[in-house]
Amino acid sequence: MNDAGSSENAAPSQAAGGNLAWEGLHDQDASWRKKLIGEISDAFVLPRYVRLFYDTFGAARDQDFVEIGSGNGENSKAILAANKDGVIRRYLTTEVFKDGVEWLQKQGLESQQASAEVLPFPDESFTAAISFDVMHHVDHPRIMAREMLRVGRGRALLTESNGLSVGRKLLELTPSRRAAGEQSYTPWRYRSFFENQPGFRITNFLIYPFLFPFKCPQALLPALVLFNRMIEYIPYVRWQCSSVVIIIDYERVPASDAAPAAVKPAASSADLK
Repeated sequence: MNDAGSSENAAPSQAAGGNLAWEGLHDQDASWRKKLIGEISDAFVLPRYVRLFYDTFGAARDQDFVEIGSGNGENSKAILAANKDGVIRRYLTTEVFKDGVEWLQKQGLESQQASAEVLPFPDESFTAAISFDVMHHVDHPRIMAREMLRVGRGRALLTESNGLSVGRKLLELTPSRRAAGEQSYTPWRYRSFFENQPGFRITNFLIYPFLFPFKCPQALLPALVLFNRMIEYIPYVRWQCSSVVIIIDYERVPASDAAPAAVKPAASSADLK
């Protein structure tokens, strides 16, 4: 079980999220996500991740990224395949599992073994640290948040499990999700992981609902894709999406001056529409 509440003073785990074998989550043919949601992963979800990445970072060129917890590399390969205008100069994948790193390297990806809680990179090594559906697996999400801020240069991007989604919370009770250590959080809790980190000030924290995929018969796949295109925009109901997007802008400050700037709340009552 993740212990987010005690992560402020907890020692980082060298094997954060590494209580299972890589093969227990992924395999060479399918990621953990595709195993769970089926064909909509390729038909809609994966392209949606790629669009999110370029919507967030596509305005600049020659940027360097580290992806934390790259799984079987399907997101990484799709993002790199869409790099038509030189947005990406370097894209480093990481995995806590040695087997995962070896698999990523076989796919032609630059990869390094690393725990999300102890990233082996100097400060400001990358334009941004990004992670897709990783934080809800780690033991100490606040430590992971600090590491993402430390190795980046002012922005971080995550997709994460939505703790406001009733369906997501119920799924976390199933044996497979419990074995994977899944624990979703509310928007307010995600924001708390990044706020008041010594040496950093959050200047903008954006969080919004993202995706509502599930397995369905092939004949119903077009309807499910249409449903996913629409639900992110339906007031109130959209907060039952299974995931959220989190984009953090931040600046470095003296460690004694790390109070958050006046930013829009992560999700006020007005935002939950």
